[in-house]
Amino acid sequence: MRHPKRVLIVLLICVAGLAGALAWLHFSPSSSSSSSDSSDNTATLYSYKDSDLVSMSVKNTAGGYTIVPDKEATAKAASSAAAAPSGSSTSSTASSKVVFRIQELSGMSTTADTISTAAQDGYSLTAVKNLGASSGSLADYGLKNPTATITSTFKDGKKITLLVGSATPLDSSAHYVMLQGKDTVYTAGIADELLQGLPAYLSKQVTSVSLPSASSDTSSDTADMSAAFQKIDVTNQNGAFHLVRSGSGWQVNGCPADSGKVEILANAAAAVSASSAEALDPTAAQLKTYGLDKPISQLAYTSTSGSGTLLVGAEKTSGTYYVMMKGGRVVYLVESSNLTWLTQKAFDLQRTTVLENERNDLAGVTLKGGSAVYSMVISRTKNESSSTEDVPSYTYSTVCNGKKVKTESTYSSFFDKAAALKVLEASSAKPSGTPAWMLTVSGFDTKVHHTYAFYASGSRRYLVTADGVTLGLANSTDVDAVVTAAKAVQ
Repeated sequence: MRHPKRVLIVLLICVAGLAGALAWLHFSPSSSSSSSDSSDNTATLYSYKDSDLVSMSVKNTAGGYTIVPDKEATAKAASSAAAAPSGSSTSSTASSKVVFRIQELSGMSTTADTISTAAQDGYSLTAVKNLGASSGSLADYGLKNPTATITSTFKDGKKITLLVGSATPLDSSAHYVMLQGKDTVYTAGIADELLQGLPAYLSKQVTSVSLPSASSDTSSDTADMSAAFQKIDVTNQNGAFHLVRSGSGWQVNGCPADSGKVEILANAAAAVSASSAEALDPTAAQLKTYGLDKPISQLAYTSTSGSGTLLVGAEKTSGTYYVMMKGGRVVYLVESSNLTWLTQKAFDLQRTTVLENERNDLAGVTLKGGSAVYSMVISRTKNESSSTEDVPSYTYSTVCNGKKVKTESTYSSFFDKAAALKVLEASSAKPSGTPAWMLTVSGFDTKVHHTYAFYASGSRRYLVTADGVTLGLANSTDVDAVVTAAKAVQ
């Protein structure tokens, strides 16, 4: 038989060890416990399918609106999906996807993906964290006066109202939320647009002009949109200019335009995109604030897609302007880089080279000045051996003042000097008196006939006209070089 004291000591040691083990298990961190806590903090507030949503009413500080299924667009999407190859991503996702619209924006261009993202929070929402009962401190979470109230109605007749409060301190994309009639506060990611007004859902495409089908060129990433326009009129702080089609080219204020520069302007005007939509149905007071009651620039166009006038108002921030279509309902914010015409002048779009025809197109060139006359007649003979059915080849010869030119390179040098003539600056002066020099060209095509006149303008410039239209000022040294080259043709 054991001693009673020894037995008691052993029992006490066992009890103490067991107590220590229990204490360690209770207070020590464990991965399973942490995972369980994390899991307990998340919660599905509601979970429906997109096809279950009947309507979604949104009220926030910017106003209110209702998101509803768009039956016509949904059917169209399903039809497109059915026509897609079996097994493709299009056929598998779009076939059952519901397209939504906003009732208050019927007939307006909206962004479908933005509406879809907002609608998703109306039929399915999982909280990031469960904060527990509010304990009556709703103001601490911005839920006493919610930033947004979202009421979703489902096909089963159930209505769920979500209250959205302040953004969380550490993550502005997450907000404090709670279900109306409940006392538990959660944090959840909410679509930004649900906290904004109707402009957030509008398309940011201000203009959308498309090429006529016959002019579409899919071989290039950047198409020449000038083919879509018949006329472009611009007014800005530097004046006004008018672009109109002239044959296969353009004229700006009656002068030949640079086709490359017109293309850049047309490409910009055809697809003006905004960084954001600022206002819908602005009041007269708002238009005045935006500077759109007295625009600093207007661009009016006539195109294959219709006509319109783009108004540019005040500058909100450096390089960002308020913009709207005349007669439109939306005010946008547009970067100046998308408004290339904002500071342009007519001369910026003008073709600066004086002559517009190629050398081989011309059958006659005459330069007159005072008593001097240099009359050059060019003849051509078809080269049968080097010609093809599509591309003929010719041999050229020149006669100057009735004498055959023995050295054709002298005529080539003269024409090169003439072709290099450029107007360097605009001029509002009207020509007067007799021109110092006149250059007349005619083509093998009898429709080609142009007269260029050069009027002395000071000691270093000539005022240049083409068929009676003032082009601008050219350097006198460049014109004198043409005269010198004409004298050398022999």
